[in-house]
Amino acid sequence: MLRLGTKVRHHGQDAMVIARTLGGHSSYDLRLADGRIVKYAQEADCETMLSDGGLLSDGGFRPAAGAGSAEGRPG
Repeated sequence: MLRLGTKVRHHGQDAMVIARTLGGHSSYDLRLADGRIVKYAQEADCETMLSDGGLLSDGGFRPAAGAGSAEGRPG
């Protein structure tokens, strides 16, 4: 089962899982990189991408390397 927010390739296009159904066969709604929506995509048609592109599982973004508080850094 794919988690919501998982980045996948669907028929050669980058996409993200935005919804899922839990009926007899798991299917997913996907948002393609160009913004189009694919409804009821089968899990067998989705290839999980190794890199999540900086997205966290909760949909947030990781800070860039070196980003954060300046406290404790020599000035």
